[in-house]
Order: sequence, then structure tokens, then C-alpha cells
Amino acid sequence: MARSVTGLCRVLLLLVSFVLLRASCVAFQVQSDEPSTEKLFADSHFDQWQAERPNEQIPWKVHFRPARLSIHQRLEIAIEVLVPGGELVKRRGDGRLVMLVQITDAAGRSFRNHGILDLGDVKPAMAKTDFPFSWAGFALAGEYNVALALYDQATGEHNFFSNKFHVGPLRVDPLPNLWRGLPSVEFWGPATAGLDELYRSDMDGRLNLPLITKRPLHLEIIADVTPSEIFFGDNNAYQRYLHGVLPTVKALSQIKMSNGSVSLAALNLDERRLSVDQPNLKELDWNSLKAAVSPSHGPGVIAVKSLQQRQHSPVFLRDELVRRMNAAPGAPAPAGDPLVVFVVISPPMDPYSFPDLPPIAAADPNCLVFYLQYDFMGLVESRRLDGGSGNVEKMLKPLRVRTFKVRSAESVRMALARMLEEISQM
Repeated sequence: MARSVTGLCRVLLLLVSFVLLRASCVAFQVQSDEPSTEKLFADSHFDQWQAERPNEQIPWKVHFRPARLSIHQRLEIAIEVLVPGGELVKRRGDGRLVMLVQITDAAGRSFRNHGILDLGDVKPAMAKTDFPFSWAGFALAGEYNVALALYDQATGEHNFFSNKFHVGPLRVDPLPNLWRGLPSVEFWGPATAGLDELYRSDMDGRLNLPLITKRPLHLEIIADVTPSEIFFGDNNAYQRYLHGVLPTVKALSQIKMSNGSVSLAALNLDERRLSVDQPNLKELDWNSLKAAVSPSHGPGVIAVKSLQQRQHSPVFLRDELVRRMNAAPGAPAPAGDPLVVFVVISPPMDPYSFPDLPPIAAADPNCLVFYLQYDFMGLVESRRLDGGSGNVEKMLKPLRVRTFKVRSAESVRMALARMLEEISQM
């Protein structure tokens, strides 16, 4: 690979700072002895306050963030309440400040959450900034009523606010039934952080992804988790890549087959090894996948000099696809039965060296490869890099390859819809 491309990757990745490990969606600490949400609601006068007029005895500001499509293929909502730090410092001896949030959908179902600030932990320096109580979660499109209560347990002072909240549907939705069966609202867990936050291990809801095929189908999900030269030792860049890959892998793992099986593998192409191998997938083993992409295996532990000296080749991807194709249930088989489909997810492969290889011998005519190139930095779109997708397609000849260049929740959703449609018609 030309030095100009490597140098360009290095400059861009060093200039772009993306801190993906965001602060927890709830800004307060969760205590081990913290009472449950329902107990806090029961012990308060929430229902009484709700029947009265809005009230504000403690200064605060309430913000609602408009719903947007998350990379998890769910509509994401967020509520934030800001309390002046000076107000908290004045109340340092009051015990606890309690925040209650209730979201009610059009059918009258209520979803509740809370936050607690131990005022004994407030420091004088906090007087200079506002303190956030914040919630985020997933919601279905619809009309909601949001009620918020804030009260000081020692003085009895309280605030109460309610307002309508609209969650609009997607303007164009290629998967209109994807959210069927999901609850109207799911709050994110307050203690979820790091890789668990990227994967959203605290969410129980599953996407509705039925796949009905006339022929038996074996679906292989292959995720490239190599801390390659494209990240140039920058763990934040690698985390940004995982921000797209982990939710996409999670969504694909929830495909429900009418006639077949699903397997998942995570590859390290530089080390030519399987980081994760989960055949006959029923439920994705997040702990194994989490270990494979932990910071101890990320680009931050690899010296820049080592990255420059290593010979990066994606040939292990080709070898593994051939091995898995030949090992698929029913293989080898005559044309028409069974159908073997791979979904390969990787970053742009520009830094890789692609050797001149002969076509894959005895390629299964039933095999189809969907290649999702996740452009985590927008490098391909801005034409700084071409992504290397042409080289990937050439390397996998004569297998049929469909390439999707994705870098947003919307583009992933469109690719997912097109893949399911094409497979179901085969």
C-alpha cells in the first residue's frame, strides 16, 4: 500500500477526536442500596402532584431531544433536566434529591424511571455548573405524555412538569414491521457503559426479522474485528467502528429463519484467527464477543512502529469463507439446495495488500456474499479512500458479492432490507 494512503490515514485519524464512550445516560450515581423506582413513586406524592397544576419550587430546566433512528435500528429518545449547581450546594445537608420520570403511551401504559442525587456528595466547586439528570431509551412512533417530578426529601419542596411528546415515524421505512411486538418505551440502564453501552446489553426487546425462504438456508455472519492499520493505533477510532458493527451484528443475529440456521464469527485478519465462533446461533453470546473487542485486544495496545512493519492481508477472510462454505449443512450439494449466504462486515480495506490470487476452486453456485463496508470515518464518502471494495470482490471471485457501503443507521437499515428481500426471493 502506498505511503501516501498510510500517511493520510494517520493524519486524519489523529485530527479526528471522537470519544464514543459517552458519559452514562444517567448522570447520577446508582447506589447499591437505592430503592426501586416503584417504591420511590409510591413514597412520593406523584399522583397528587399530577392532579394539581405544574409546580416549580426548585430551579430547573427541562429539555427533550427529538427522536432519531439509532444504529440499533430503534427510535432513540432522550430527556434531560438541569439543576443549577448553586442550588445543589445550598442543599448539601438535605439528604437526597429525587427525580421521577413517567412516560405514558396512547394506550395508557406507563413506563417509569428515576434518579437520585446524594446531596452529601455535592462539592462547593459544583456551584459553577448545572447538574444533569438525564434519561435515554428506545420508543415506538406515537404520542406520549411525559411527567417529571423533582423533590427534596428533607424540605418537601418539589417541582412537577408534564407535556406532550411526539415520536414521529421514519419518513421512508424499508422495514415497516421491524418493531412489531416491542414495548412502547424501554429506558436504558443507568449503569451501562463502555462496550455494553455500544451493544446495549441492557435491552431485552428483539427486532422482528423473519426470513422465509423456499430453500434451506445457512446464514453466516462474519465480523472483521481486526485492529488494523486503518485505525493507526487510535482506540477511539476503533470504538467508533465498533459503534456501528456491534449493533449491526446484534440485529443480524435476531433474524428468525423459517428453514435453516445462523452462525456468527469474528475474525482477526492480521493474526489469522477466529476471535469468536458461534455456530447454530440461538442467542448471541455477548460476553464472548465483548472479550474479543475489548481494549486489551484493540489498536491501542499495538505500537505504531509495529503497525507500519506488519504485512496486512485479507486472505484469511477468503480462506475462512471457503472453509465455512464447504462445512455448511448439506454441503457440497447440487445447485438449488441448500442456500449458503454470508454477511461480511468490515471497515474500509484500503491499507490491506491484496495478492494476485486465482479464482476460488469449486465455488458453490448457491453461495452469496453480502459485503457491508462500514465507513466509520466518512473517508470513502469524501473520496479520501475508495474503500477497497473492488479488491474484495475480485479476491472472492467467482462467488457472487453484493457490496453495501454504510455509515449511518439509515444506510444500514436500507442494506438490511435489501438483503432480506433478495434472500427471500432466491
